Amino acid sequence: MSDPQNFRNLLHVDDDDGDTASQRSISLSSPATSPRHSTVDVDLDDAYAQDTMSTADLASKRASKPYTLDTDMSSEVDDMSLYNRDNHESPNTSAAPSVFEEPKAVTYPPPTPPGMDNESLAESFASGSSRKARPESMLVLPQTGPLVLGIALIDFNHLVGPKIEWSKGDIFEDEEVAKILPFLALPDGAHLSAEDYSYFHLVPSGPNPTTVFGISCNQQIAASSLLVKMPDVTRSTVQKAVVVLASKPVFGPIRDKLGVVTTALFNQRDFRDPQILDDFEATLEHSLRGQLTESGLYMGTSLRELVHTFRQRTLILVKALILQKRIMFYGHPVERLCTYQYSLISLLPGLLQTLEDCGSPPLAARALSLTRPTSLRTSDHKSMLAYTGLPLDIFGKDAFFQPYLPLQQMDMLKETKSWLCGSTNSIVTQQNDIDLLVNTESGTFEFRDPKLERAAGLTPADRKWMDDIVTDVNEGWDEENPMRSTGIQFKGSDDYLRTKFEEYISAALASVRYRDFVAKGEGAGVIITGGTGGDATSTEDFNPLWISEFKNTNAYEVWDRTTDPMLFDIVEPRHPCNEKVSVVTDIGLRLQEGIQELKLEQQLAPAREAVARTVAAGSANFFKAMEGVRGRWMQRTASSSSNEDVKSSSGVSTPPVDITKADLEPEPTTVRPLTLSKHASVDSTASAQSQAQSPRQTFAAWGSGIGSFVSSRTTRFSVSRGNTQEAAGTPTLPPKSPPPNAVSTPSPPLVASPTQKTAEAHVPEHEAPEMGMAL
Repeated sequence: MSDPQNFRNLLHVDDDDGDTASQRSISLSSPATSPRHSTVDVDLDDAYAQDTMSTADLASKRASKPYTLDTDMSSEVDDMSLYNRDNHESPNTSAAPSVFEEPKAVTYPPPTPPGMDNESLAESFASGSSRKARPESMLVLPQTGPLVLGIALIDFNHLVGPKIEWSKGDIFEDEEVAKILPFLALPDGAHLSAEDYSYFHLVPSGPNPTTVFGISCNQQIAASSLLVKMPDVTRSTVQKAVVVLASKPVFGPIRDKLGVVTTALFNQRDFRDPQILDDFEATLEHSLRGQLTESGLYMGTSLRELVHTFRQRTLILVKALILQKRIMFYGHPVERLCTYQYSLISLLPGLLQTLEDCGSPPLAARALSLTRPTSLRTSDHKSMLAYTGLPLDIFGKDAFFQPYLPLQQMDMLKETKSWLCGSTNSIVTQQNDIDLLVNTESGTFEFRDPKLERAAGLTPADRKWMDDIVTDVNEGWDEENPMRSTGIQFKGSDDYLRTKFEEYISAALASVRYRDFVAKGEGAGVIITGGTGGDATSTEDFNPLWISEFKNTNAYEVWDRTTDPMLFDIVEPRHPCNEKVSVVTDIGLRLQEGIQELKLEQQLAPAREAVARTVAAGSANFFKAMEGVRGRWMQRTASSSSNEDVKSSSGVSTPPVDITKADLEPEPTTVRPLTLSKHASVDSTASAQSQAQSPRQTFAAWGSGIGSFVSSRTTRFSVSRGNTQEAAGTPTLPPKSPPPNAVSTPSPPLVASPTQKTAEAHVPEHEAPEMGMAL
């Protein structure tokens, strides 16, 4: 087939494509007419000649790799959209042809091609696999220099503090790096966990300073477990950290390898041999080259966990970050502290790929290089972000980002207007230069600046939109694996959350442009209606105070200079919440979120545990007491039965007790003296305890006791009654003496005479204690 015919076939395919506009660059300065019928002098042949290879090269490439996506950093159109219809090679499935071929025997490791060493083979495989796995918009800009800048071993010396024990890389020759690196690699409170990770940023000195991204894995081992104990080991624990410095924040791919190497180093139990670190440095560069994609940068972040922890307040964090406020994260462990911050950064579209200026406040090289785009490719995500003005220049002029901030860098907080930092030391959190303090352990917010609380507050549309997102995350939440949902689905995943927040931020920026456009027209006396379907009051759904505060930031200044004024023609200026939120619905969302913020489950958990422990202990004590009672009862039963057996075996019998008719007659129901009840009870108790006495002897003892008591009390009762009559002015009559020939008979022991009743009724108050004691 001739070359002209091939080119016509390519144009024919392009014309039949329903997404032609998205596959071709759109000039933002051209008239608003269709590209197909435009009268503008645009040579399609020249356009394709610039964006594609020659026809012969394209045909040969299509013949050799008909099912492979080309993901070069150029604007080349991929082969999948350029199939030759005459050959009918379009596949019916997205699977590679090798899936349907017969399996072949494979040997491992595969033989090395002639003329290629292992190092070149690894680099070729890494770059090739990454090119085939990702489209061009997902690739990070290629590195001009090395990706791994150095590896070091940090030791905690109990006399001088942390220090560099071993290092490999030219970057460690910088005095500033060597001075601050040990404090970043071994954070405060690292001894609280057996293994922890720390993320941090460095800025080496030089003519072209830029941010260096560091990650450390610290572990500890007992000094007694070491095979060789060095002289500087003076305590029972040895703590060290392995550090990797890179030019890109590829923390996720590095973390897995770093943890394995650190564990292997500690398992040697001999830190004199750093050969494992040398091997790690030699192979790390090539393994990371193949993972230099957006997915590689996002590896290690967990947006699902961030949204699950902070719920609707996640949007408050995003708004506060866009306002370039001073935000401090606090809590343990260090890895979670740093991961939450990087997860928050990844919610802003494209910001994770442009952190070259985040290490120091004076760095602002990116803002100077930004210009307003002149073309747009809607199929290219990078082109869409650039047209929207994203990523925002959050950590540009007079701003910095430090996931872990040691005490040695605390002065940076006072000298900078905007920052995002994390700390495990409560001394840092006591600074007055904090606008928002986020506690990662309890999930609480502390607004030090009341104005920020109002500016970053949520509107009813915000709350409804976030409630739907939180519901999507919690539906597939798994406590054992927070980073993955229970089902394989896009909804509720990290990519889903990034897409939703990109939609929100883009709509907010488009609403700002549309409101400015309408205000400008009203100032000129022009009323603008219809058109894009936007609403001039759409900023009300995003919080007008937040919009006005955003216009006072350095990020807005850069965004306004580099963004097309007609942004709302591409992005709809409307809140992503699809429905109008009623007052009742908003009140319900407020109450629901307020209850969730109370964290009743966490607050009541200690009380429930205490009650459960108390009930368990009480139940155990109760059953133990019942067992003791049962044991004693069994012992008494056994002893009584044994006594009966002994008596029956000895033949000794108890004599019978004689009971007369008088013993069976009931006692007269007359009133007894008050003091008799005590003696009766005492005597009855004594009789109950004495089993050898007979009933007749018992009644005789009662009578003698009552008689002696009455005789001893008669004189006192008479004296008391006489004293009472004298006090009342009544003459006291002498007691009558009995007749000489009268025979005195004792009164019945259980009947009280009227004279005794009267004496008892007039007992003086000073005699009451004595009677009580007698009772």
